[in-house]
Formats: sequence, C-alpha cells, structure tokens
Amino acid sequence: MSIVYFVDGFVPEAAAQIPITTHALHYGTSVFEGIRAYGDGTRSALFRPLEHYERFLRNAAWLEMKPRWTAAELTGLTVELLRRNAFFDDRYVRPFLFKTSRTIGAGLPEGESLAIVAVPMARGPLPRPGVTATWSRWRRFPAAACPAGAKIAGLYVNSSLARGDAVSRGFDQPILLDISGRVAEGYGANLFAVFGSHVTTPPADCDILPGITRDSLLQYVTSQADLSVAIEAITPDRLLEADEVFLCGTGMEIVPIASIEGRPIGSGDGQARIAERAARWYRDIVTGDGPAPDDWLVPVTPAT
Repeated sequence: MSIVYFVDGFVPEAAAQIPITTHALHYGTSVFEGIRAYGDGTRSALFRPLEHYERFLRNAAWLEMKPRWTAAELTGLTVELLRRNAFFDDRYVRPFLFKTSRTIGAGLPEGESLAIVAVPMARGPLPRPGVTATWSRWRRFPAAACPAGAKIAGLYVNSSLARGDAVSRGFDQPILLDISGRVAEGYGANLFAVFGSHVTTPPADCDILPGITRDSLLQYVTSQADLSVAIEAITPDRLLEADEVFLCGTGMEIVPIASIEGRPIGSGDGQARIAERAARWYRDIVTGDGPAPDDWLVPVTPAT
C-alpha cells in the first residue's frame, strides 16, 4: 500500500478518508494540480513543480483558502512523498487542497486540508500517433461566470462533459470553443496550430487555462530560428486549414490531432512534423537528457 500526504503528515493511503459531508465533495470547493515525475528506476525528477505549486496557491486564493505552505515547501513535501514510497519511475502527482467544512450549503466556509498522491503514469510513445477530434457540444465556460484559468475541481465538470460526449460519439478528444465561438482548448489540454512555419495558440481571453506545458512549448518555439510564434485567436474554419494541430498538457504531453470531425488535418498523411519535433525536445527536457532552465527539474533520489 502506498503512502500519501494527508492533512498533517504522511499516512497509508487507506487511512486518508474524509467525512461524507465534506464541503468539497458536495460543491467542488477544492483546487488541484497535475505534476509529472520522470524516472529511470533509481532516481527521478519533477518537472517544473515550483510553477505548478505557485499556480496552486494562486488558485487557492479564489476559494479564500489560506494554506500554510509555500510553493517551495510543497515541492519539498512532494519530493519526500516520492522518496518514502521509493517511486523513482514515471509518476503523476496529484496535490489537492479541499474545503473541510461539514456544513451543507453553498459558499466558501473556512477550513481546508492538503492531500498529495502519486500514481504510475508511463510516458507516451514517440512518435505519438494522431488522435481523432470533434467539436464539442459544450462551450468552454466564460471568465465572466467563473475564473476560467483556475484548476478548481468543480469547474472541471465542463471538461468531463466535453470528453464524455466526444468519446460516446466515437472520437478521442473534444475541441472546446469559447462562448464567442473561437477555438479554446481540448480536454485538460492546450491547443497549438501550425500554418507553414508559423505556430499559434489561443490567448488567455479565449477562456483557456494557460498551461505550464504550453508555456514550455512557447519558449521552445521562440528559440527556433526557422519558426515563428503568435498567441492569437483561431476560428474553427481557420483551424481546419492548419498543416498541423496538436494538444499539450502535463498528463498527455504532446499529442497530434489527425482529424477533426473525420476531416484530415494537413496533408492527411498522419505526419505532424513540428509536433513530433517539439515532443522529442520536450521528452529530452523532462527526462534530463537535454538542457533545461536550472529550476525546471527538481531531483528525487533515495535517502542517504
């Protein structure tokens, strides 16, 4: 049985239980992150955990939570969690902060607790096969209704409905539009489109979550002399004219879209050359096989 962090310390997973009247369970009043660790069996490294936890703390403020940890301290707890479990393989880490009030009724009652769990998650194959996509029947919720760029649990019913509908209709992924009909993002993933050597991704005002993988790829594309990059709105018609379309996120990494509503993207040969090139760069970065900014990788090694 694995060890998790729960409330005030490290405990066996079976001991991490909450009362059935917990506020977060009824009203979605929790915030979360998804952080990847890549390892070789003897050691591993967390990818950009500080940025993840900085966002985690910003999102907690939306729910009037006052966690006692800094981003650096949360990173330290995560390293210790992996070390205690001897998790030196590929892992997905899910920290979440949840409202603990046992009051039935909407609102933002005081009191929250922290939990962190880590589960196996193998890296995707390279090259990555393209997936099928469909326009979602659900629009991305607008920032006028709730903080669109926040990883608040209750807001993810939007993504769950979109993905469930897409899968039920025989597609791998949904593409959500914003309330104005512009391309927003996929299920838990940001979207990039390639037009020749021009790479573009929707801006924050399309009600996307500005992801950390998205930011990493923007930095990569900007560094490439043969590519140009822009953050700009994309209409559905223009997206269908793209040479490549790909999704990116911590969990899925980088995944090309082969078709939308059965219509092939690009030449139709299934080759997403820039996506594959970016995916190989990304894999080298997250595994430590390529140069990365000093603070992007946090090592996890056995206790000495």
